Amino acid sequence: MAQGLFTLKQQLQGLIQKAWAGSQKTPAVEYLVVAGGGGGAPTNGGGGGAGGLLQGLLPITLGSSYTVTVGAGGTGIAGGTTSAGNQGNSSSFGSITAGSGGKGGVQGGATDTSGGSAGGAGGFGTISGGSAAGQGNSGGTSGWSGAGGGGAGTVGLTTPNSSTNGGNGGAGIASAINGTVTSYAGGGAGGSYRLTGGTGGVGGGGAGGTFNGSSGVSGTTNTGGGGGGGSDTGSGAASGGGGSGIVIISYPDIYSAPASFGGANSPTASTSGSGSVNFNGSSALTYPNNSAFAFGTGDFTVEFWVYLTSFTSYVWLFDFYNSSYTGLPFNINISSSGPFRYGNSGIVITGTTTPSTSTWYHVAVTRSGTSTKMFINGTQEGSTYTDTTNYTLPSGSQPVVGSRGNYDSYKLYGNMSNVRVVKGTALYTSNFTPSTIPLTAVSGTSLLLNTVSGAYPADNSGNGFTATATGTPTWNQASPFATGLGYKNRVYTWTGSGTVTF
Repeated sequence: MAQGLFTLKQQLQGLIQKAWAGSQKTPAVEYLVVAGGGGGAPTNGGGGGAGGLLQGLLPITLGSSYTVTVGAGGTGIAGGTTSAGNQGNSSSFGSITAGSGGKGGVQGGATDTSGGSAGGAGGFGTISGGSAAGQGNSGGTSGWSGAGGGGAGTVGLTTPNSSTNGGNGGAGIASAINGTVTSYAGGGAGGSYRLTGGTGGVGGGGAGGTFNGSSGVSGTTNTGGGGGGGSDTGSGAASGGGGSGIVIISYPDIYSAPASFGGANSPTASTSGSGSVNFNGSSALTYPNNSAFAFGTGDFTVEFWVYLTSFTSYVWLFDFYNSSYTGLPFNINISSSGPFRYGNSGIVITGTTTPSTSTWYHVAVTRSGTSTKMFINGTQEGSTYTDTTNYTLPSGSQPVVGSRGNYDSYKLYGNMSNVRVVKGTALYTSNFTPSTIPLTAVSGTSLLLNTVSGAYPADNSGNGFTATATGTPTWNQASPFATGLGYKNRVYTWTGSGTVTF
């Protein structure tokens, strides 16, 4: 039986295929297919429509080759003309085909009505484009300035006759299929007749040109964003091209990797799911002051995995802190000479392991009765500390991950994963084998960071505490756990056309 963290979609996929008992054959994959965005039109032209966007589940036939096509965006048009933009190109994965983004409308004319999302009308245009069902939205109609191209999520904005600003592009759709929430298929914005170009739709849509001869901005590469329309001044300004498309597939890692890849382009392989948080030496995560972290005189457990990418001095890994150094005097750190240590006001336990870079270590500190111990990779290190401390948490004290609480120089260069704080229970009182799968919320869990992609700072304890980030901690696919246990997904991303056989 597979164990770990699964989305409802993944569970349903496994049940439908009757493969939940650990079959290594891939029954189905989740897909995101985004076509190339349409190019905008010059000379207060309409914005290009976003490439069509399709997502869902596709059953897989083992041994069959699936063709992957990544559509290019429609090219922009030089200034000084009254030509419509260029339509984008479709993208596909097997039988799934996303329609090309519609071209931006020319001044005085209508938009193109084909493709996944339609381009907006050009300046003085009257007709908006259509869109493919379920793939995108229409572009707007225009007044004096160009209208916005349609996005996968919303329509492009219309510009009334009285408006001299370009219309905004329609918004795209966000997906976390690759582990990071990313928006795709935003519409391109219309160019301005006399003032300001529109804003490209979220998801890679290009901005429209502003009245000073500025060109429309191209849609972002590999998002399917539409290109922005050019402004109108003198001979007019060029339009932006559409952004190229993308194809991404994902499925649980209880199933095998594809048998082979072919064609001109191989995908980028990655994972999503339970990974780690990367701290870059100037970042930290702080959680709120709460009685869940006031251990009093009772038992407790604090544990996590840590992976150093570099090490030059003291490193604080976990800390309860306020500026007066009062309250819960608890911290886990690494000394300048190397060993892991536990501090209760002063350092009271010093371990024997000097950590190396590029190696995962499980660290746990527990109190049972009045005996506090530190375990590294499941083995007690240092002496048992006779601990009668009443661990309170006064106002201003907060748990901090990846740094000392005053955010000084003692920050971590490296990753942490599956941080768990348990109030009322010493989970480990003698040597043990650390878990080989992500941790779960046992009774009394105050904080649990499963560090899953798309929500790496999220507290999964049931308390739902919200983190405050200092600096830029980021999710990282590095993990202390092996693949093939079902808590991660295999992710393959194509930015060029190729093939895959499962």
